[in-house]
Amino acid sequence: MELYKEAIGKNFIIQHVENSSSTQLSSSQVLESWKNGINFIQESSSMSFDGLRKPQIGALFALLSHWTTGEETSTIVMPTGTGKTETMVCAVVAQRCEKALIIVPSDLLRSQIGDKFATLGILRELGVVPDSVLSPIVGVLKKSPASLEELNALIERANVVIITMSLINRLSEGFKSKIADSFSHLFIDEGHHVEAGTWKSFKLKFGRKPIVQFTATPYRNDGKKIDGKIIFNYPLSKAQEEEYFRPINFIPIYEFDDEKSDRSIAQKAIERLQLDLQNGYNHVVLVRSSRKSKAERLYNEIYKKYYSDYNPVLVYSGITKSEKERAIANIKNGISKILVCVDMFGEGVDIPQLKIAAIHDRYKSLAITVQFIGRFARAQTGLGEASVIANIANDDIDGAIKDLYREDADWNKLLKTISGDAIGKEISLQDLSRGFSGFSMKDIGIEQLRPKMSMVAFTTLLTSWNVEGWKNVFDENKCIFKVNEEEKIAIIIEKVDGKIEWSKVKEISNVNWELHLIYWNRETRVAFINSTNKSIHRKLSENIFSDAKVISGEQTFRCLHGINRLMLATVGLNSKIDGPIRYKMFAGIDVATGISEAQKENNEKSNLFGVGFDGNGPVSIGCSYKGRIWSRWIESLDFWRNWCNGIAIKLLDDEIKVTDVLKGVLVPEIIAQRPNLIPCTVEWPIDFQINIEDKATIVLPLGEYSANEVDILLDTFDETSPLRFVLVNDSFRATFELRFNETNNSAYYICLDKPSIDIKIGRSQQKIVDYFQQNGPLFRFVDQSVLESNYYTKLKHKDYIKIDEGSIITWDWKDVDITKESQGKNKEKNSIQYKTISVLSDRDYDIIFDDDNPGEIADIITLKSRSDKIEFEFYHCKFSSKVTPGSRVDDLYVVCGQAQKSIIWKQNGVALIDRMISRERSRITKGDGTRFQKGDIRKLNEIKNRLKMFPFSLEISVVQPGVDSKAISDQMHQVLGSTKSYLLDTYGLKFQLICS
Repeated sequence: MELYKEAIGKNFIIQHVENSSSTQLSSSQVLESWKNGINFIQESSSMSFDGLRKPQIGALFALLSHWTTGEETSTIVMPTGTGKTETMVCAVVAQRCEKALIIVPSDLLRSQIGDKFATLGILRELGVVPDSVLSPIVGVLKKSPASLEELNALIERANVVIITMSLINRLSEGFKSKIADSFSHLFIDEGHHVEAGTWKSFKLKFGRKPIVQFTATPYRNDGKKIDGKIIFNYPLSKAQEEEYFRPINFIPIYEFDDEKSDRSIAQKAIERLQLDLQNGYNHVVLVRSSRKSKAERLYNEIYKKYYSDYNPVLVYSGITKSEKERAIANIKNGISKILVCVDMFGEGVDIPQLKIAAIHDRYKSLAITVQFIGRFARAQTGLGEASVIANIANDDIDGAIKDLYREDADWNKLLKTISGDAIGKEISLQDLSRGFSGFSMKDIGIEQLRPKMSMVAFTTLLTSWNVEGWKNVFDENKCIFKVNEEEKIAIIIEKVDGKIEWSKVKEISNVNWELHLIYWNRETRVAFINSTNKSIHRKLSENIFSDAKVISGEQTFRCLHGINRLMLATVGLNSKIDGPIRYKMFAGIDVATGISEAQKENNEKSNLFGVGFDGNGPVSIGCSYKGRIWSRWIESLDFWRNWCNGIAIKLLDDEIKVTDVLKGVLVPEIIAQRPNLIPCTVEWPIDFQINIEDKATIVLPLGEYSANEVDILLDTFDETSPLRFVLVNDSFRATFELRFNETNNSAYYICLDKPSIDIKIGRSQQKIVDYFQQNGPLFRFVDQSVLESNYYTKLKHKDYIKIDEGSIITWDWKDVDITKESQGKNKEKNSIQYKTISVLSDRDYDIIFDDDNPGEIADIITLKSRSDKIEFEFYHCKFSSKVTPGSRVDDLYVVCGQAQKSIIWKQNGVALIDRMISRERSRITKGDGTRFQKGDIRKLNEIKNRLKMFPFSLEISVVQPGVDSKAISDQMHQVLGSTKSYLLDTYGLKFQLICS
């Protein structure tokens, strides 16, 4: 038997015939022979190769069954390497598809699948396809046909036509329509590609014709959904259990230096290759890069230069067809043992010897990762286990696959767990969607709901709820309803058809979706309703709880209680006196007037909104006298339930007096002169610290510096001098001053140094003084008042907390120069920092980290991983202004300011560790030695992984041996107490002073 190939224009057909002189068969003759069907022979074991595999048999039965009753697009999920192509071939023959179009994602797959269809491959050898069944005539479309006649000629000759997705994109609409009209069945390989707009529109041209998608990963990295019904799912865990996959050995390396990283990966990959060859396994290393330029560099500067004995080859789209074919042939016949490529080997590669993956650039998509690794792990007689080598020091990936790239990762467990979870979610979502009739809701799942934090609370004395009462409020034919009876949570998603203003045609309307959430806390007897339709709360509550009473009026404003440093952004008032203006809104600087008016008898509060801290971090809260309470957060359903429970505790507490809450509200005022107070710290704007710092660059004529490696420090330490601060790192220092204009009550910033300094955020670049004009740094004074530009805010009725004796720790500073702060590169033993690290080294910490230098989190950071949480401690060190301890308040200003600034890291423990990793990498790259005084990067990454599961605590200490514990003055107590108060109010953090 041989393959007969016939050109039709720029394309061709192939047919399996006895010899080139044989009479050529027609497509109808081939189709007629398929009446004999296929033999459903199942293999006796996973490695016996004497029949169809279990996933192939299951997929075939599922598909044939689906086609007897359904017209809906179907999806078959089979892990890479379990035989999707053979399943597709069997389906075409068993169903006797008159004309089947096969869409594949790449040229390589087009060739491979074309050959398998034309020869029926191993299916004849196994007896699955009887001898009487003729092989399909396969049309291969590689170029756009010159005419419609040419396209029609190819289609008429073929039983099966194979085309790539990229070629379909280039076809004219006429060609696309002709193809859709001519084929009876559509098969899509690697079906997760089909949601791209052009593909979806092409698929729609097939109407109700049978369409089936084959994929290993029925989910997309962009969150869009594959629209085919999953009719068969063979889990990766089952494939591993049945030994279709061999175990995967993950070999991590740690290398922070990018220039050394690639060489280290290559070295480890070749060591593995040598070991496998010694053990008799004919393995090949696949070197994966994401860019052509890097692939060329890896090939020329590493693999060809150092490992030429293994005859490395380079394969990517930039080489000729003959070069590519020669390279792959050398790999298959064993001449070459190293294959350097870009992304073309992600899907469709069929080289069993590829068992070692040297991943120089990691995939950031779970779908592609699962497919890529699946090809390495599939079982093959005599080929042993697969190995994956990657550098995990530079952790720049997100999502589920981050777990794969950690030191102790078991890929055999993680791949099946992660893949199973992702596929399970898709199946669960489809099951939910099919539970509702009338309209499609395929893109909505419970886990995808992200409601705004908003609710109206109702009291009830009932012991059961009539949750079915929702049907008295909504048209159940236009709603999705889901209820958790155990948790007493109900979800209603309502389809609302609205009229449009520009036409009277009834068939045209706007379609909106409303979300309604009901939660009932049986213990507190309070029910909560969150609805995007603000007029539905009362009616819905009355139909579910017959005795429901809304919590409103003054009781609602109790939700503001317990928020420290509360600053109202808006105040709305209703006048009790009839007049032309009944409602007034106060915002910005006018809030002060609004608060004053709110406490007068002739006004009643309509709504309030503010921000502050609750001891666990920043919060926002709004409330209305009608009963609605809200926050700026958009979170999960579970978060909303817990938020409601927390608010209810306040609403039911009769001890809370709203008048007392308003008395403590912070009110900014515009000032025209500098406050006569001593500043203790200056900080970047809050939004900059949280959202921008990692993305910002400080630009000078002589260089650019990442903002997170630049310190912003006070340069003013008295009550009357101009307010100055500096931006500084190891390479530059720039001084800025805040000046006031008394004539128009404004303020502005100037740079006192000559060099022009810009700030670049993303693509936007501007003078840094202009940026400060819109985003003023925060000056915090010793009494905890804050100045941002000329907006001054001071605490109300807030006395500083005197620091207690238990928070004052004394050490023996013998042999230490208390005027020398940092240990430096040489670890000077007479420095404060060295002494502190020495004391801490005797304690049970997992990590002690020297973070000294500009951009520091703290001078010293310690970590301890407990069974139920992670403990962080910050130590801020400061040199003494004198050689002996004393009662100098000046020695506390800067170090207490540093302690206050560092609380920002309590918001995100993972980000904190990422910052530590980045600073370690920077230090190592400069050749200045490691920052680790105890522990190492592996342990730090281990703790980082645990942070995903466990909470973390933070304690902050200031180390100032210049303070005599027996001589702490009232002024010093004020600075220390204000710092302690600030740490408690904001994040509930423990604070202590280490002194002499």
